[in-house]
Amino acid sequence: MQFSLLSLGLVILTLGCPCIRAHTLAPLNLPKEEALRLLMQKVEGGGRITPMIAKLQVALKAKPEDDKVLEKLAQLYIAQARLSFDETLYVRSDVCGQLLLSLNSNNPAALMLRGHSLLAMHQFHDAEETARQLIKLRQEMQDYALLGDALMEQGQLEEALPMYQAMIDTKPCMPSYSRVAHLRWLKGDVVGAIEMTQLAVASAGYRDPEALAWVTTKLAFYQWQNDDLSLAEQSAKRAEELVMDYPHALLVHGRVLLAQGKTSEAVTCLQKAAAKLPLPEVQWALAEALQSAGRSDEAVVVIGVLEQQGAKADPRSFALHLATRGVALEQALDLAKAEVMARRDVYSWDALAWTQHAAGESVAAMISARRALAEGTHDARLFLHAGLIAKTAGEPTLALEQLSKARLMRHQLLPSELKLLDASTAN
Repeated sequence: MQFSLLSLGLVILTLGCPCIRAHTLAPLNLPKEEALRLLMQKVEGGGRITPMIAKLQVALKAKPEDDKVLEKLAQLYIAQARLSFDETLYVRSDVCGQLLLSLNSNNPAALMLRGHSLLAMHQFHDAEETARQLIKLRQEMQDYALLGDALMEQGQLEEALPMYQAMIDTKPCMPSYSRVAHLRWLKGDVVGAIEMTQLAVASAGYRDPEALAWVTTKLAFYQWQNDDLSLAEQSAKRAEELVMDYPHALLVHGRVLLAQGKTSEAVTCLQKAAAKLPLPEVQWALAEALQSAGRSDEAVVVIGVLEQQGAKADPRSFALHLATRGVALEQALDLAKAEVMARRDVYSWDALAWTQHAAGESVAAMISARRALAEGTHDARLFLHAGLIAKTAGEPTLALEQLSKARLMRHQLLPSELKLLDASTAN
């Protein structure tokens, strides 16, 4: 089976969508012998890829400096990470890339693998440097994709735009369409994002069902954001058909059901999603769905798991969760500050603004909120946070404007957020 790096690159495009998150991991710089021992460790889980990994591990043991084996093994680690959601496999892919670079520091395949692994581990500045090194060696579509992704994750949308334009000029296809769609979304063009994602879905093939499920989930997400709940549910179900119990699609599906008041069905979807993708955004939604369904004891258990794992699994979403609940505010603020240091995108600024607001830092919160709104992204949570922050900061005109936008998009908000929105009207 062949795995295209171009296809793999698509799936690491995680920006702005709460259902697409990777764990924050650190690259390992190991001596060669230790690196090889790590690569020899058995990969748990079933599926079609693990036997292929085992076969390549045998080949690598026989020829530890075989660059072709290392390259294929790295690709399979990334592919298995996509299917199993075991983010530690990105570390193994990165180790393969490091070994390849030790054999040839200008190996484009090794640089590409390293760049994708760094993106998955949220080492965005390092990924940018790797991408720029690649572009000095050659100017292929996937090189521009890598650089564009690294720049976008750091909030540098204007710099990312020509990279994505170069991609689509070279080859209009699913990876290029999906990236342009995401850029449109961040710039507030939800309809344009839907149109481009529809092109991405139409240009996809069934040879890589997970990649097709991913981009179909992105379509469901944008449709949900555009208040097309029926279409969003259809797209989410389609993604679930492509990959059974695909957790990203189940999250979107669960949020749509919650917005429709179908709490029991929402719980079922979100429980399946959390079982495979135990990230704060999923657990938070599940806990609120359980509370809405009158299953408070179960919600407490989910929140307990979230509190144990959230800071490591997804600091940004966990910080938002803590600030919304009004607990552990010092921790929430520290996590949000660290996120802004790593990635200065609108969602990181929003997390910082919301935690600053919860901590009583109204002036700083207003500054951060304006940065979160700067690109024009249409997101009810951004509008809710900015409106409440502006109200506290003594800017009633801005508060009214942002809260009015949030009310028009209230279907995107969790029950606890809806209470905050409704309370702002009453006060």
